[in-house]
Amino acid sequence: KKSLTEPLAKVLGNLKSIHSLVVHGLDGLDEVTTTAPTQVSELINGTVKTYQIKPEDFGMSRASLSELTGGEVERNVKIAKDVLSGKKGPQRDIVLLNAACALYAGDVAKDINKGLELAARSIDSGKALEKLEILKKYTNS
Repeated sequence: KKSLTEPLAKVLGNLKSIHSLVVHGLDGLDEVTTTAPTQVSELINGTVKTYQIKPEDFGMSRASLSELTGGEVERNVKIAKDVLSGKKGPQRDIVLLNAACALYAGDVAKDINKGLELAARSIDSGKALEKLEILKKYTNS
């Protein structure tokens, strides 16, 4: 819920989190979205600032929800494999943007743009798909 991002970020600060992003897609998605602006409440060292980001801020096209919607398990698996195999499009964009924000919040990337570079490199090099295959083998799935 849009009205909860800032209070939740403050709670994370009270729990001694150092750097966190609490996000709400204005399309109703509970993640960073590429179909609308996303409200971000960012906690850094006890201070919370709230702002909005849009896919266009990162050179991405705005998507429609129908372009992102999964379905049955088989379809969802295909989407995940396609994205991790480097297939370009709206599904890849939303994965990259969420991964970029996670890399930024985890202080692996200095900003979301750098996070996008790192996430894209992980996919394009095959390393992300390789990790999925390791996970599949480890979990016998």
